[in-house]
Amino acid sequence: MKQIEITTNVYQSLNEVDQLLVGQGFKIIRKSRVEDQYMISGTDPKCEEEILPTLSHSLLIRFLHVEGKDPSKRLTYKKKTYEGDTVLTEEKISVGIDDIDKARQLLESLGFHKLVDVKYHVVVYEKEGVELAFQQVDDLGLLLEYESLKDFQDASSEEVLEEKKRMLTELREYQLDISDDYDVKKAYQLIKNRMRGL
Repeated sequence: MKQIEITTNVYQSLNEVDQLLVGQGFKIIRKSRVEDQYMISGTDPKCEEEILPTLSHSLLIRFLHVEGKDPSKRLTYKKKTYEGDTVLTEEKISVGIDDIDKARQLLESLGFHKLVDVKYHVVVYEKEGVELAFQQVDDLGLLLEYESLKDFQDASSEEVLEEKKRMLTELREYQLDISDDYDVKKAYQLIKNRMRGL
């Protein structure tokens, strides 16, 4: 199954979002902490145009702790297809690991090195099957991720882009103050900010 998602900037605090969504009947169904280490085998990107191609060949070492559950650790490759800088589809290949430090040492032995750390808290709200995942990203701010439940395995690029625009319009119906960008990429943005000295 190929899924699509949108991620947009949120210009409200998480407290403001909570009051707004709870007032509309949403409930918090999950809270978690995610810590990703992006590992690459090539050289670091030298300019903004090199960031996405570099990230497309990276492996993630992920620590995930969902409240009320045991933490999990995974090694993940995200196979993404792009049109320009817009992600059309994403497939994830993941394997469980026992030890994050050992996994990093193994990758380093194979010539990989850490490109960037992406750390964030997630609060997921739900109402009538709609799940909105708010991500408070360290050194970046509040983002909103929204995934389509449809399978886009055989969808054209135009169909995917239309769905992303429709999803962004749907999010605006919840009176959220969000950006027009529906493809904010956490690692990309953090690397770009580092290049710009922000």
